[in-house]
Amino acid sequence: MTTDPTGIGIGSFACVFGDQQRKPHDIPGFEALWDERSSGADFSAMGCETFRTMTAPVEEYVIEAVRRTLDDGAVAPADVDYLLLATSDARLTALGSDFAARLLDALGLVDCVPVLLSYQQCCSSLTALRHGHDLLLGDPDARHAVLVSLDFTPDDDDRVRSFALFGDAVASCLISRSGQGLVRLLASAVRADHEGLLGRDSFVSRQRAAQSALTRAGASAGRRATDVTRVFPTNLYAPITLFNASIAGLHRDRLHFAGTLAAYGHCGNSDWLINLVDHHDETGIRPGETHLAVSSAPGFFACALFEGI
Repeated sequence: MTTDPTGIGIGSFACVFGDQQRKPHDIPGFEALWDERSSGADFSAMGCETFRTMTAPVEEYVIEAVRRTLDDGAVAPADVDYLLLATSDARLTALGSDFAARLLDALGLVDCVPVLLSYQQCCSSLTALRHGHDLLLGDPDARHAVLVSLDFTPDDDDRVRSFALFGDAVASCLISRSGQGLVRLLASAVRADHEGLLGRDSFVSRQRAAQSALTRAGASAGRRATDVTRVFPTNLYAPITLFNASIAGLHRDRLHFAGTLAAYGHCGNSDWLINLVDHHDETGIRPGETHLAVSSAPGFFACALFEGI
């Protein structure tokens, strides 16, 4: 951990994956599911080798991730002001009405307000990051917020889609007024693709949403595409991830996703966090470097620019 004396730091990233490692062909009826949803594409070219399944209640993985984040940041549970949860729309009913209360009690978050953000599919976690950074920690009395991204797929039949193979994971990080962290947030943006929300998205509608979000974030941060060291995208099938990068005007050779896609598949809201952590573990995020996280989903595109502290 280093210190950025000018503002809020983001760090203490933790990733907790489903404890059962499986191969796509382990999914009952995989061949039939793929034939039905792929329009004849060759699955071997999709970039997915294994994925993870949660065998315990999701709250156990969330608790482990948050504990790792707090331990790494040397933050006591009593000093956390907000627990900010982000998940995909389809997971909301699976959490249960007392999910937040169980987490707060198990983690000892005795003076902590829970917040849930959703309804933007896999873009929800980037919106949650912005909400925590700009609004929750905009309160001068707030010190720490923990962001938790959780996505999981209870039914194997739902894992195989035309655009991704779904895996289970939780990722978390600390947003801290102390200025400690790995990166600082320069700017972020999210845009809606109304046609995509209605299932009528096109090349033009997806490109419009992506370029609008990227242009706004870049202008706000005073950064250009050439300034970006690495891009952390959503782990859709490799050909789709590369295509989405192209229509958004992103450099393919700066994408960091192939290894995590092969190992974990598409973990929903957690993908950009997983990719950032994986890049840091492999190479290290250095002070002054600019990095870009992007999330794409039917109806939305979100992005965030970071600078290494």
